[in-house]
Amino acid sequence: MKKYFVIYNPTSGKELAGQKIFHVSETIMELEDVEITFFATKKKGDGEAAAIRGCKEGYDMIISCGGDGTVHEVVNGIMKSPAKSKLAIMPAGTVNDFAAQLKMPKAYANFASLLMKQNFKTIDVGKINNDYFVNVVGGGAFMNIPHDVTIEAKTILGKYAYYFKAAFEMPGQLENINNISYIIDGEKYNYNTLLFLVINSSGAGGFKKLCPKATINDGLLDIVIFEKANNADLLQIFTRVFNGQHITHPKVHYYQGKNIKIDCEKNLPIDTDGDLGGYVPAEISSVHNAIDILVP
Repeated sequence: MKKYFVIYNPTSGKELAGQKIFHVSETIMELEDVEITFFATKKKGDGEAAAIRGCKEGYDMIISCGGDGTVHEVVNGIMKSPAKSKLAIMPAGTVNDFAAQLKMPKAYANFASLLMKQNFKTIDVGKINNDYFVNVVGGGAFMNIPHDVTIEAKTILGKYAYYFKAAFEMPGQLENINNISYIIDGEKYNYNTLLFLVINSSGAGGFKKLCPKATINDGLLDIVIFEKANNADLLQIFTRVFNGQHITHPKVHYYQGKNIKIDCEKNLPIDTDGDLGGYVPAEISSVHNAIDILVP
């Protein structure tokens, strides 16, 4: 008998995450002989601790149901376990960046169908210092937005809560420039940086082609650096982000690498999959073929 361990955030997706995953479970149990255990997160760290327990107890698959923060904690729990359960992600949060890159369905009937097909892909995971990330590490302008938007605002406005917050803070954010040094596979670079992103997949923040050359199983991380620019340049860059052509702009720098070191004159905070991930200096690397994950 297969054993699935569901870790869900009851506040995600306008507080409907639990309802979605319960529907999935009902559908599966009507058709297959499977044991499903549920765990609702209540505070930061619950998802990681639960995933460690799920791996230790030998569950065949851990299902993360929530937003990017829930996925981040579950991935950390799996990566910090000697025996690693397989992973499935049911998107139920506000943005669901990594699930969107995998093209995971939001409808519970379609997700239940995927669970029965059992199609897995082995993917890379990023590591930053002693933590892991599945999608993105970033620093600089706009990195405070995910932390400052309230649960109430996300419940009412969904992903648009982030966009409204970013638009309101735009003038001040564009003055947030940092002199940052990057060492990428031994090569050193310095830029007056507005924003940097280290990405495991091709997109983040709802932008699907931030790193158009990226794949999630090539053993490489993709780095995109937005340098200080005037308003005309920033407008050009923004209009090109949607088709991936921004990387050809002279104020945008794009690299791929296995090992990245980032340092800054300031005590610059780093965002990791939507959560505060410490401060620079940071050492970031790709962990190749790290986790088996359910895919369409």
